[in-house]
Amino acid sequence: MRTNKTSKNRTNVNISYWETDRYLGVQDLVVIGSGIVGLFTALNYKKQNPKAKVTVLERGVLPFGASTKNAGFACFGSLTELMQDLKTIPDKQVWETVSMRSKGLELLRKTLGDKAIDYKPWGGYELFDDANELERCMDKIPVYE
Repeated sequence: MRTNKTSKNRTNVNISYWETDRYLGVQDLVVIGSGIVGLFTALNYKKQNPKAKVTVLERGVLPFGASTKNAGFACFGSLTELMQDLKTIPDKQVWETVSMRSKGLELLRKTLGDKAIDYKPWGGYELFDDANELERCMDKIPVYE
């Protein structure tokens, strides 16, 4: 064990070789957040850089962000969310983002497998209480055949 003097009031903090090497040593990549995005980022970086030192940090025992709070579904943004984006972001950029999200989901499914992530292509639904709003949305969304 190594003993470090960390402050005037705290001394003799025991830090092991492994803690020093793995957590306090020089890292090639530090990912903050152990949700699906953080872990997938670490995994892909490690695949591209097998000798890299990668550390994933999480504030608790379980992931804290959206990965455990999105009810277990994968989406690219609802119709009204995309409409809101189109008000402030150029159309081309919005659709490129949707395309990247789709490709990311494909990569996730290919890497982990549908069974492992319990993927089911059930589609998406959104409720409208205003028929005019639905029509405005439908007119703005491109249809590809």
